[in-house]
Amino acid sequence: MKLKLGGYLPFYASTRQEKIEVPLKEPTRLREVLSQLGIPISEVYLTVINGKLVTLDDTLVSDSDEVRLYPPIDGG
Repeated sequence: MKLKLGGYLPFYASTRQEKIEVPLKEPTRLREVLSQLGIPISEVYLTVINGKLVTLDDTLVSDSDEVRLYPPIDGG
């Protein structure tokens, strides 16, 4: 799975990288993947998989998916 972390989310990732390759042998809940990478679910506001906006709830991802995550944006 190709994972792209937007905004400040790379700060939480164990690799501190914006783009991460995550090999998956079988479909896995995205929540589990994020937990393993150290990314708090509470910091993810938008989830896009293969170009489609999805909810994070029980989303399954597979090795061929492209996932983009974005935090909430606060302006001033």
